[in-house]
Amino acid sequence: MRRLASLGVLAILLIAGSVQAQGVNRVRSSLLEEVIPEADRVEEAEGSPIVRRAYKDDELIGYVFLTSDLPPEEYGYSGPIEALVAMTPEGNLTGVRVTRYNETYMRTRGDFLRRPGFQEQFAGKFIGDAFRVYEDVDGMSRVTISVRALSRGVRRTARRVAAEYLRVAESEPGPVENILNLSWFEMRRFGVAPRFEVLEEGRDPVGISLIHLESDEFAEYLVGGLYRYALQAAERRGGADHMVLYVVDGTRPQLAIQQGWSVTQDGVTKEIPTENVAMLGAPWEGLLNGESSMTGVLLLNDVDVGQPMTFGYDRGSELGSYTLDYTTQRAIAVMAETAAAEAAAAEAAAIESALREAELAASSSEPEESVVDATDAPDVTAAASSSADAAPAISQLELLDFEVEPQESVFERTLANTSWTRVGWIILALTLATLAFFIKKAALRWVALSFTFIVLGYVDGGFLSVSHITSAIWVGPSVFLYDLPLLIMVVFTVLTVILFGRIFCGFLCPFGALQDFIEQIVPKRFQRSLPRKAHEVGLKAKYGVLAIIIVPALAGSDTSLYQYFEPFGTVFSLTPSLFLWSIAGSILVASAVVPRFYCRYMCPLGAALAIGSVISLKRIRRVEQCDHCKICEQKCPTGAIRGPQIDFKECVRCNVCEIELIEKTGVCRHDMEVIRPRLIQLETGSPVGLSESITGTHAN
Repeated sequence: MRRLASLGVLAILLIAGSVQAQGVNRVRSSLLEEVIPEADRVEEAEGSPIVRRAYKDDELIGYVFLTSDLPPEEYGYSGPIEALVAMTPEGNLTGVRVTRYNETYMRTRGDFLRRPGFQEQFAGKFIGDAFRVYEDVDGMSRVTISVRALSRGVRRTARRVAAEYLRVAESEPGPVENILNLSWFEMRRFGVAPRFEVLEEGRDPVGISLIHLESDEFAEYLVGGLYRYALQAAERRGGADHMVLYVVDGTRPQLAIQQGWSVTQDGVTKEIPTENVAMLGAPWEGLLNGESSMTGVLLLNDVDVGQPMTFGYDRGSELGSYTLDYTTQRAIAVMAETAAAEAAAAEAAAIESALREAELAASSSEPEESVVDATDAPDVTAAASSSADAAPAISQLELLDFEVEPQESVFERTLANTSWTRVGWIILALTLATLAFFIKKAALRWVALSFTFIVLGYVDGGFLSVSHITSAIWVGPSVFLYDLPLLIMVVFTVLTVILFGRIFCGFLCPFGALQDFIEQIVPKRFQRSLPRKAHEVGLKAKYGVLAIIIVPALAGSDTSLYQYFEPFGTVFSLTPSLFLWSIAGSILVASAVVPRFYCRYMCPLGAALAIGSVISLKRIRRVEQCDHCKICEQKCPTGAIRGPQIDFKECVRCNVCEIELIEKTGVCRHDMEVIRPRLIQLETGSPVGLSESITGTHAN
């Protein structure tokens, strides 16, 4: 039995290994033609990493590979995303096709990653690009997590293949012809921005690259608006002859501090004072946006940037000392010109010496005058030109020394993937909601709801959904950590639930806003409330809906059910599914009759937030008049008020009752000294219902 078990395990391992090794082999030929159409032959997979070589007329024209063959896979919103990638020997992509992904939003948005034109945009991109979504790569609202995962997977695997297969012969470095045409990846590869690593035992390294800011244009090209902070720092310190930008990458940018810097030139070492090291922060624009977790500038005086220099970085006994030999582009150009001039002078001296020797030989061997044919002598001008060409400007192919990109930290990846336009929309929405909540003016609430409905609903799609909970179960916290706008919304929602209750439901849910607009449009005579018993039973229904969605995810099922209970994606993504529209339409009709029907009885996200609101710290205050007044109970859009009591789980903090309290509507308009005698009269003599009598009295 043991032998049979061992053989069985071995067979499983062999089969698994065979399947993995032939992953890209299983790709159908039509997809190969799409990603590398010029190839007339694609060989079987081989090598490590696994690739298929593509040929045209027996000439190698590219490499084809699957992202899943080069783990770890990138996870999108609900799971891994696999793509077929083809790349030329020069590092340019010829095509990308998504081969496998399973996303919850496919139920409402369709096969969004395979929409015509989206995958095709990767063709022609150089793998040194940052692949930033909404900048280098076109994005799609509401599915940016998956789009970013695809972009990261393509970039990472392409660079990994390049590191192994695209090594070319090195040549003597020369000045780069136009550094404004280079990506940051190319600057690193071509030595324009050399790099060293700060190491700490047991921790990931932190890389620091240095690059001379040779002009204002170049500085703004690198860091955009941050450059003005560098200029201000130099001005505060009395000016600086030169600026050298330091660019930090790695998981702990805090290791790059202001102390410990020095520069050595011509054997003389000068400490760079702490006040001459200015930290600029993470760039939000420019070439380094998404490529760096921290930047700063070294303000230098009394150095010759036309000559090589060595920078030192001393972090003491704990982290050690580091040095980096650095030659600016100006110095490289100067050295190239000097070398060319010296070569030309040597060539001219050799020609002159050859002519002199020829004259001496001719005069000693023959009495007749001998003329040296000028065509036999080297051309001095041509020699000088040839010598100058000995140090050519670097092209993309000459020093394309690809390296596997370092593992990005959560902080780096979040910054690299951030759309600051989306961050702006989210912050503006949260600001309006916060102002409306605290100021408690009805007009301001409608402004906030309108912004939520239009911007978070249709323009940006930045609202929360129960699918975020299931995706966090399937994928992990990276669903939130790698999407800054979403993370901001989640943090705001969690904090406000703990402090005040379901503010998200009252101000930031676009479907809740839609129901409020419907309530204002539909005449009151058509609106109804469920009987109290039916209402209380219905309140529990949304918790059952939440369980139907969450329990299978916790049990390991990747089946998506949320789209049948959440009409958000249907309404705001304009899904083509008639079945989902029938569900959403039914919910909207019910909400027209019973205000906030969906929020009260169906919303699984509202149920999750209701559970969290049990521990809310600051609740709506009650006054003595609330024991006798029915105004707030009648106006509450979710039916959360019953007499003086508020079922805080069902309260969406919409401000309706609080505004009534502030404006002293109903019984609140009168002091209790006025109300008590009337209550005594009603109790002793009047058969009229208490609430009706009070309401009638106040109407007078």
